[in-house]
Amino acid sequence: MKRFSLFGLLALLALPVLAQVADKPEAVSPLLNGMDVPPIKVQNSDGKLLSLNKLLAQKPSLVLFYRGGWCPYCNAQLAGLKQIEAQLDALGVQVLALAPEPPEALKEGEGKGNYTLLSDRNLEATKGFGLAYTLSGATNIAYKAKMGDRLTLSDNGKVILPAPAAYLVDADGLVQFSYVNPNFKVRAHPELLLKAAELMVANK
Repeated sequence: MKRFSLFGLLALLALPVLAQVADKPEAVSPLLNGMDVPPIKVQNSDGKLLSLNKLLAQKPSLVLFYRGGWCPYCNAQLAGLKQIEAQLDALGVQVLALAPEPPEALKEGEGKGNYTLLSDRNLEATKGFGLAYTLSGATNIAYKAKMGDRLTLSDNGKVILPAPAAYLVDADGLVQFSYVNPNFKVRAHPELLLKAAELMVANK
C-alpha cells in the first residue's frame, strides 16, 4: 500500500511540471530526449478533434511548435522545410506543425508545403510539451490589439504562446531529439533537423 501511494504521489507531482505556464520563454520546462509524449488532443483545419498520439504512431515525426500564421519567423521556418522535405519523405518522416490558433486560421497555410498543420487551441500540446509561457505588459497589450481572436488567453487576459520548438518523435511516442529556443527569432536550421531525423531512423 505504501509503495502504491509513493508512486501515485510521484505521478501527481510530475503533472504540474508539464502543465504549468511559465511567465517568460526562458522559464519553460520542455519535454526532454527520452521522454514520452503525454496524451494530447489537437484539431485539424475543419475543427475535427484528433489524437496527436495516434498521428505520431503512424510514422516517425518532426513536430514543430510555432506561434501562428501571423508570425513571419514561423512562416519562414515552414518555408525553409522545402529544403529537406524530399529527404524527410524518403526517410518516412512526417511533419506536424502545431500552433495555438483557431482551426480555421490554419487554412491560410495549408498546401504550401509537405506538412500537416494542426490547431492547439486548447493548449494541450503546448502545455503537454512544457512550452507554454505568457506575455506581459506592453507586449501583451500590443499582441492582443494586433492579433485579437487568433490568440489564446489565460484566465487573467495574458497571451499564451509556445516557445518555438522542434521535436523528433519516433513511432512509439518517444522524444529522440529536441530543439527549444526562447528567442522566437531563432529556429533550428533545416539541415540540423534532417541530420537528426537521419540518425533517429538509422538507430531504430
